[in-house]
Amino acid sequence: MVKASYIPAALLLIIPTVVLLDVPLYDKLNPQLFGLPFFWWFQGLWLFIAAFMYLAAALILDRGDKDGRDA
Repeated sequence: MVKASYIPAALLLIIPTVVLLDVPLYDKLNPQLFGLPFFWWFQGLWLFIAAFMYLAAALILDRGDKDGRDA
């Protein structure tokens, strides 16, 4: 049986992976931000977004493990 906390955690882990693997989505030069092509700043932005999503997934799984031990 899959714990209920695994589903949102899995989504939080899958979303950045899928977005960054879809290279044609961001393989373009414009719009530029501070002289950086879209290709570069989009990946940099997703670096921070993914870090927060991974942190959220870890916290969800940690909370789910603590809930399971108390029962």
